[in-house]
Amino acid sequence: MLEWIAALVVLGFCMMLMTRIPALGLSEAKFCGSCHAMDYEVSTYSHSSHAREANCGDCHDPHGLVTGSMYAAYTGSRDVYRVVTNTTPAEIRTTSLSKKVIQNNCLRCHGDIMGDIGDTSKNGGAYCFQCHRNIVHPK
Repeated sequence: MLEWIAALVVLGFCMMLMTRIPALGLSEAKFCGSCHAMDYEVSTYSHSSHAREANCGDCHDPHGLVTGSMYAAYTGSRDVYRVVTNTTPAEIRTTSLSKKVIQNNCLRCHGDIMGDIGDTSKNGGAYCFQCHRNIVHPK
């Protein structure tokens, strides 16, 4: 019986965290910029047209309550580990998962004007940001 109570307490705590993560400001540029590895990305974002309408999480995190929270927990833990162990890569690169997340978020906001062009299964596998990356993070 005690194990069930402990499991329910842990489950309740996890559910509370998953619903509170978006409200903590963890997807805001100010938080993302607290790590020196993100200086360039935050600076370019802050001077982009997206800064008026979207925060970092709007483009870089899934928007489902559970999937978004789990993804944020995973990427956040990974990034903290990299900072603590001084293994942050010199250049931040997208993973296959993050490419899908970013693409879905491009279409979430801009899909009404994209039609089939944004569908990677119909456009030869191209992601929106491959051509439009310079809008927010020019290189």
